[in-house]
This record gives sequence, C-alpha cells and structure tokens, in this order.
Amino acid sequence: MAEENAPPPAGGEVGTAKKKLRLKVTRVEENKPRVRRRIFTSKPAVEPGGEGSPPVPEEKRVGAGRILQDLGQRAWGAAKGWNRNIWIGIGVTIGMMILLGVWQEWRKTVVRVRVQLNDVRLGDKPEVLVLYDFTERLAGLRRDYGRRLAPLRPQIREIERTLSLAKADAAGTAEKVRMVEQALGEESSKAKQVFEDYKTSVSKLWLEEAGMLDKEFDEKRTTFLGEVEERARALGLFYHPDEDEDLQQPEIAANEFRLALYRAPPSIRLPEQFGWIEAKLKGWHEFEKDWNARYKGLGTRAKQLRSPASTSLDLKQERVKIQSQELNKFRGDAQVIQKEIQDYEIRLKELKDREAQAKGPFEEDVNAIPEAFLCVRVPLDADVAPIVVDGKVAQAAPGTLRIVIRGKKDGQVAWVIRTLEPILHQKTEVIFRDTDFQPVSDWLETD
Repeated sequence: MAEENAPPPAGGEVGTAKKKLRLKVTRVEENKPRVRRRIFTSKPAVEPGGEGSPPVPEEKRVGAGRILQDLGQRAWGAAKGWNRNIWIGIGVTIGMMILLGVWQEWRKTVVRVRVQLNDVRLGDKPEVLVLYDFTERLAGLRRDYGRRLAPLRPQIREIERTLSLAKADAAGTAEKVRMVEQALGEESSKAKQVFEDYKTSVSKLWLEEAGMLDKEFDEKRTTFLGEVEERARALGLFYHPDEDEDLQQPEIAANEFRLALYRAPPSIRLPEQFGWIEAKLKGWHEFEKDWNARYKGLGTRAKQLRSPASTSLDLKQERVKIQSQELNKFRGDAQVIQKEIQDYEIRLKELKDREAQAKGPFEEDVNAIPEAFLCVRVPLDADVAPIVVDGKVAQAAPGTLRIVIRGKKDGQVAWVIRTLEPILHQKTEVIFRDTDFQPVSDWLETD
C-alpha cells in the first residue's frame, strides 16, 4: 500500500514494475471459544483546580414523583387563571353528582332478609340463596319418588292399622284379665263367707228375706245391664257382653262399654258417654253398698237366731272354678295377641327400612337444585342479608324468584322457601323463624 501511494520517482517516469499483492492470513483454531473484545475509554480529564462535576440537585432529578409534581404545578397554575364562572360550574357539577347518588340510593329496591332462630343451625357460612322458580323440578322429584314408594305405602298403612287394632285388643284383654282376677278374688271371699254362714243355721228369715234381697239384686243388675246394652246399641258401638251369666256383672259391662267407646264413631261425644257410664256405675255401687249392708244385717239376725242356713257352698266354688278357667283363657289370648303384635312390629320395621332406602337419594337430588336454579348468592352477616333488586334479580319476571335458606332442624336437613316479592323503590324486611323451616324428608308426605 505504501508503494501504490508513493510519488513517482524523480525524472518524471512512472515505474513499470508490477504491483505486489500482500494477503494477511490469520490462522483459525478449531473449537476455540469466541472472546468479546472489551473497549476501554479513558476518563475525562479533571479541570485544574476542581475535584469533578457537582451532584445533581433533588429538584432537577427525573422520576415518577417529579413528573406528578410538575403536572400538579402546571395544572394549578392553569387553574389559577380560570374564570370564576368555571369554578361555579365545577361546584354545581359536583353537587349534582352527589344529589344523583343520594337519589339513586333512596330509590333503590332492597329486600332485607332477617333470621331469628333458636333451634335451627345454618352452618359455618350461612347464606341466602335467590333461586329461579324450581317448583316443577321439585314436583317432578315428588312424582318420581312417589312412584317408588307407591308399592310400600299401602302395606305400611295396613300393618299400622292392624297393629293399632291388635294393641287395642291387647289392652281389652288385659282389662278383662284384671276384672276376672278381681271377680275371682271377690268370689273367693264370698265362698269363705258362705262357708262361715253355712255353719250358722238360718231358717225362714234367711231363706225369705235373703231371697228377696237376691231377687232385688238380680233385678237391679239385669236393669243395669239392659240399660248399658240399650245405650250401646243406640250409639252404634261395637259392644258384645259376655254370654256367661256369671260374668254378666255391672263392673264388667261398664268396662266393656268403655272399651267400645274407644272405637266409637267420630260423631259421638265421648266425655258425655263416659260421664253417663260413671254415673250409672256410681248408682250401682251405692245400691250394692246398701244391699250389702242389709245382707249383712240378715246375717247378724241369723246369728242371733242361731237358725241353720242352707247356703250353696258348692255353687260358690263352682263360680270360682269357672272364673279361674276364664282367667286362664284370657291369659292365653293375651299371649297370642302379644306374639302377633311382635310379628307386626318386625314386619313394619322391615317396610320402614325399605321406605327409608327408597327415600334416601331424594335429599341429594334436592340439594342439587340450588346450583341449577341459582340467581344470586347473598352472605348472611349478623343474621341479616340484603337482596338488592338489580342485575339478574331485576331482570327476572315477577313471582319467579324464591328466597331459600338451608339449615338443620332436629338433626335433619331443613329448608325455608318463600317467594321474593319486592316493592319497587322501597326497602322491605322479611323475617324467618324456626317454625318456617321444614325438613326436606317431609316434602314427600305433602301433595
């Protein structure tokens, strides 16, 4: 390169020698990493007599705070030059905006839901659900589960009715056993009295006056039994007195009449009929007391007369034997009835278990309703939840929204459902109490 740019030689002639090409070859080493070249610049020289440039003042630094400060200063500087009318317009605009907000708040439609509960528990996060009308879905679930329970319900009702009748029969049989035991004790006491009277010979006095007393007793007893039977027939009661003459006693007839009243038609006034039989039985007891007094008077007179008496002790003993046989019969009937009651209870429990299994998924299907028909969900804070009628709530047709609160009552899942009925531009309040909640399992029992 130096030769190409060199001046021509002295003498004015250009040499004719060929130009030489010089190629610079750089040897390349394989797999050698590239190294970035670093460029070093020298620091500016410091002016004599100085120690470097002074620091930048705080007010001249650039940043977000500085930018906002500059913008604020410029805006304030521009605002100071505004006309008074502009400031008045700004004030009027702000006032109108405040009035508009107050007017909108005053005209807002709100339904405040309040709960006053003691027995119902709403869980850790209580809430009020606003759902679209789900009556058709609920009616469909009732129909579906009603078909499942249809074969079981008649059997359950029939066994419950039969079980009720069997328990009534058991109660009646137990009452008969009690009355026969009482009559047996009385007959045994009478037999002992007869044996004592047999030892005292009573002649005409005992035969005549005692016979008259017995006749009077039998007539009074027959009249009492006839009146009870006649009244039972007039009332249409299921009254069947015992055909055995020895068991046709006023106390037994009165108890049979009472038992018949427990299965009386609804039109019969039970207090009046119970009062009537008690009055009749009281009159009989008064007569019996007087009759016993007169009868004992005869015995006293017979003892005084020392007359031999002919009283049938064998008859009394025969009555005791008959009543013992009746007592054994009633006790056997009571055992048979009790066995039937146990069998009916076992069968009823099996049907109830099958009914519970058929009703089991109903609660789960009902719990899936809120997610499918949800409109809004409002938290229940301090037992109050405001439902603001705007957005989806305001867009829904009137009468198609339901307020639903879920909880637990007596260990069962219970809901309260009420139609959302807001009053336009007013704040209303709806209060729910324990009695408003209904167990979900009871919905299958309602039409």
